Amino acid sequence: MRRWGIRKKVLVVTLVPTLLTTLLLGLFFTYSWVKNIENLLNDRGESLSRQLSAGAEYGLFTANRSLLSSLSTALLEEQDVRSITFFDRDGQRLLHSGPGSTETIPASALGSERPVKLSSDSSTRFVTPVYLQDLMIETMLDPDARESATELAEPLGWVAVEMSHIRTEKETYQALLISLMLVVGGVLLSLLVSLRLSRAFTDPVFQLNEAVAKLKEGKLDTRVYTQAGPEFEQLESGLNEMASELSQAQAEMQQNIDQATGDLRETLETIEIQNIELDFARKEALEASRIKSEFLANMSHEIRTPLNGIIGFTELLLKSPLPRQQRDHLNTIRKSSEILLTIINDILDFSKIEAGKLILDRVPFQLRDIVEEVMVMLAPAAHAKNLDLVPLVYNDVPDNIMGDPLRVKQVITNLVNNAIKFTQTGEVVLRASLEDEDKEANRVTLRLSVTDSGVGLSRAQQQSLFNAFSQADASTARQYGGTGLGLAISKRLVEEMGGEIGLESELGRGSTFWFTLTPELSVTGEGSFSREALKGERIIYLEHQKTTGLAVEHLLREWGVAVDRVASPGALMEQVEEAQRRQEGYAVVLLGITRHLLNSSQYCSLVRSLEVERDCRTLLLTPTLETHDLPLSGLASGHLTKPVCRDPLYDELLLLIHGIHTGRGTLPQPVPGTRTSGAGRVPRILAVDDNEANLKLVMTLLKDCRLDAESASSGFEALTKARQKPFDLVFMDLQMPGMDGVETTARIRALDSGSHQTPIIALTAHALADEQEKLAKQGFDGYMPKPISSAQLIELVREFTGYECSGSQPRFKISEVRDTRRGLRPSNRRTHQDCVSIDESIQLAAGKADLAEELFSMLLEQLHTDSKAIPELWEKRQLDVLLECVHKLHGATRYCGVPELRTATNRFETALKCQAQDLEIQKDQLLTAMARLQDWSEQTDWQQLFREQHQPATSPQA
Repeated sequence: MRRWGIRKKVLVVTLVPTLLTTLLLGLFFTYSWVKNIENLLNDRGESLSRQLSAGAEYGLFTANRSLLSSLSTALLEEQDVRSITFFDRDGQRLLHSGPGSTETIPASALGSERPVKLSSDSSTRFVTPVYLQDLMIETMLDPDARESATELAEPLGWVAVEMSHIRTEKETYQALLISLMLVVGGVLLSLLVSLRLSRAFTDPVFQLNEAVAKLKEGKLDTRVYTQAGPEFEQLESGLNEMASELSQAQAEMQQNIDQATGDLRETLETIEIQNIELDFARKEALEASRIKSEFLANMSHEIRTPLNGIIGFTELLLKSPLPRQQRDHLNTIRKSSEILLTIINDILDFSKIEAGKLILDRVPFQLRDIVEEVMVMLAPAAHAKNLDLVPLVYNDVPDNIMGDPLRVKQVITNLVNNAIKFTQTGEVVLRASLEDEDKEANRVTLRLSVTDSGVGLSRAQQQSLFNAFSQADASTARQYGGTGLGLAISKRLVEEMGGEIGLESELGRGSTFWFTLTPELSVTGEGSFSREALKGERIIYLEHQKTTGLAVEHLLREWGVAVDRVASPGALMEQVEEAQRRQEGYAVVLLGITRHLLNSSQYCSLVRSLEVERDCRTLLLTPTLETHDLPLSGLASGHLTKPVCRDPLYDELLLLIHGIHTGRGTLPQPVPGTRTSGAGRVPRILAVDDNEANLKLVMTLLKDCRLDAESASSGFEALTKARQKPFDLVFMDLQMPGMDGVETTARIRALDSGSHQTPIIALTAHALADEQEKLAKQGFDGYMPKPISSAQLIELVREFTGYECSGSQPRFKISEVRDTRRGLRPSNRRTHQDCVSIDESIQLAAGKADLAEELFSMLLEQLHTDSKAIPELWEKRQLDVLLECVHKLHGATRYCGVPELRTATNRFETALKCQAQDLEIQKDQLLTAMARLQDWSEQTDWQQLFREQHQPATSPQA
């Protein structure tokens, strides 16, 4: 009802109560009227039937039909009487007057002693019994006695009076019609009153609405006069006054508009002049930006060109034999050049970002590989300062993600490098964790933080740290170098990748730099291979650097390896011995040591005891070494450098425990490119550069790879040589006088035929623009930035010609280099006999130490021959010859103190004679004992031990 109009509300409020009241009253009076008509008919029927019953008493008693006929004839004259019927006491009809009826009176009604009313659709019958009345005076005077007498007597018969419904129905219809007319008349009257009343309300409202609509259209001279009463008069006067004020306000506003229009016209003229000036200024700024970009590109080329020669020829000199002092000087030159190149790259990256020309890649990559590459690259700098460099990537962090791996690596490298630079003691820890995961969008939020224990930063330093060219200490006496662009570039890169960067630091208590990434998960990325082979193995671990130990233990437990940590070498030996006594020895001993323990005699003795006496494989974890001449690395079965990476650690453990070599890190196989130079044919290569030093460097690198290379110092010379004979690959410098590299490339392309298309690789030092896409449109097949590295050059030759350079070096990771001088066997899981007993050897030689030494030497020579013969004879199944060989070895062990080998030869000889079922097991145990004895002899100065026993014992006083 809230949305109803006034007219509808007035009609409803007026009509509904009136209509309901009229209907209720009409129904009530109609019902009363009809009921009265029916009651009147019933009363008349009952009265007539009683009168006829009293008058027909004599006629029924005497059965006088003429008397009954006269009574019925007289009664038929009454209104609504249709017929009269007399019945005797047996219920038989004596006389019927009036029209016949098909309806019969039931016997129950004729047998009743009380009046009965029978109704039908057209009439109602009143059946009354007739009794014989006692006419005695005493009974007449006593009504009660008369009634009792009547009840005791049986009825003489019955009288049925039929009353017609015709007149009553007519009166009923008449009553209904009159009531309906009255109701309709009342409703119509109410409707007329309601319409009149609603118009009295709505007409003024409509007039007011029409006036408001005109005012809305702007006709402010509109006025309204409804003459509808005092209430509407107040509304009229208010509306008229409002219209008058609006008219006055419009006039004032128009005046103000005219004034403002004039002022605006003057302002627009001024702005137009300023726009012209701004347009000139914009053109000047664009020209200045273009000049700056060209300047940066040219400066990049001019600086990188000599750097290319410096770094390239320094590497070539380092490959040649040089005195130590000259090698140190060359390393200093190379490091200084690399620092200068890093500064140039920072400036160019910052220029790219400022110019809005930084384009991010979106490719699948593995985050853990990026983290490990950065850690391995920066490990030497951290270990040179005795810092613990640790990567901690939690299990829930997804490995395969989408993004720009080069830029992510750049940010991580910058933060870790800064942490190493500003930390003197302690550790630098990189943590990667999962903050949020959106499964519907297939996107995650990663948080990477670098925590150090360095000098820390004050609040004032933190506020300006991410600004360009800003450093924590910008004074001339500052301790740390750098351009101050690293963090600014990192911040812009992280923001471009949709993340955030920040730091938490306190002066003197270290810093934590963090940034977030929101990459999509890679669906097509390569999944990590299964590492189930180490599940269930037991490893004991001694580590002096707490965080490194936590990272390695976390990694091992992720692979299902049970790790027992110990705190000292003594505890390590005790636990290994106890485990072997329980026949549950450890598969590998992990031994992590720091730089000052690399030459420790205690740890050399520990490793020798584990490897030789306990026959337990040992894996060393050491900082980055400047030299490989480390005593510990020669004693241990395996050696890895920190920080420990997943794949090298897993491969090394797999090799030490199961003897399985995964094959990763081996020499790369030649991969044919899309164009090959022919099977076995050395490709013909052309190098083009106007800079003599760069050209000489490229030619030297190509000659070192034994390639057929020619040089050209200009585009015209290169084009001349290309016309004379085809080349399999061309290295083309871009910036050359006369004919640049782009034009030269286009002309060489015109010389190509359908069967031969020359691959052309661009050599450029420009770094501002998107070089790869631009050069691909200009016809180049590849891109190699300056300074040129030999690895990049060899890779491009292999990719585009299919030729594997003979001068290329195997590409191994530092952490994958291992000592392969002796074979590996799994750790012994139980306690065994001693490998060598010097005292027993001398005792078996009749107390002569020199004879015992000679016999032991003869045994070792025999072992060298038998260790090769026994496996060959076993493979050929020449058991008779094998038995003779083992018998001779068994005889030799009887004269030397070698309990373990003696027992092994005795058991294998017995098994060969008896043809036992465990022949192969006994054979393996014999070979293991022989290998242990050989290892012991190689790692022990046994001659000195025999000679010490040969010297006479000194007295206690001495």
